[in-house]
Formats: sequence, structure tokens, C-alpha cells
Amino acid sequence: MEWKKLIPRPKSKFLLVECPSCGNAQIVFSHASRVVKCSVCGNDLAIPGRGKAQIRGKVVRVYG
Repeated sequence: MEWKKLIPRPKSKFLLVECPSCGNAQIVFSHASRVVKCSVCGNDLAIPGRGKAQIRGKVVRVYG
């Protein structure tokens, strides 16, 4: 019996996203419920959807 099937794992993750306009890297939740803006230029990095957020930048790294 596999333990991975017995213990449910969350499908959400934290993502390191690079802003397409200024190149700033920022951590974003994959299932964000609000619009996430870049802390430097104010460009939208994540837009909420029906569950997963739409990521508008380049995903550099995935945590979790």
C-alpha cells in the first residue's frame, strides 16, 4: 500500500514569478484569489480565475 495515496497533498504551490516588464522576481500563490501586482512597476502578475490564477509572468521556480 502506497502512503502517497493515503495522505492527500495540496495541489496549490507558491511560485517565483518574474515580471515581464521590469524583470523583478516575486513570490505568488498559485491559487491567488486577488490580483497580484508587481511591487516595482505595478504590472499584473497573477489574475484570479476559477481555482488557479492566471500567471502573467515567467515562472522561475516552484516551491512545494
